[in-house]
Amino acid sequence: MQPFYQGKVDNFCALYAVLNALQVLFHITPLEGRAIFNRTLLRYIHDTAAFQDILEHRIDYTDVVDAMCEDVRAHEFPGLRVERPFGPGASREEVWEMLRSCACPPLPRVAVFRFLRMIPPRETPYIDHWTVGHSMDVSGLHLLDCSLEAGGLYCLSFSRVADAAAPPPRREYVVIPSECVRVLSSSGAMRFTV
Repeated sequence: MQPFYQGKVDNFCALYAVLNALQVLFHITPLEGRAIFNRTLLRYIHDTAAFQDILEHRIDYTDVVDAMCEDVRAHEFPGLRVERPFGPGASREEVWEMLRSCACPPLPRVAVFRFLRMIPPRETPYIDHWTVGHSMDVSGLHLLDCSLEAGGLYCLSFSRVADAAAPPPRREYVVIPSECVRVLSSSGAMRFTV
């Protein structure tokens, strides 16, 4: 018997990705993370349809990520900067270069992004997940990830990334929707004081 863990029964990986990025940038504590997480969910509690969409994974969570980042900037970290470097259709090379640049020190930037894990012949994603690019080495981009899935993807190599319009035949691949990449950084102002 396996215990339940984040992602097994909920769809909150996008929220965890933002929290993990904030941990990298601002060293937030678990208590601070819980407050941000709870405030994010409470924002949607009065809109039953929107909250149900979040619970049932009927959205891509990009708007939730953006709203969460704006809320964090307003409440905790006025120096949080959020870039949306791409619209739809950027190439895998462009996206990979951005992820690589965010994962190489000493730049105080971190990429939060969504990936779709595809396993042919399925035409729909096997996994639809948000994560954080944490570091890069010869094996690929290491992810600071909230999942504890035994078969989870924790290191992504460029060779596994495909453009949605040109998937490789008969092998597993990953698509990173370019419009779902967010680059978080700090402009220096650390946090509001109470």
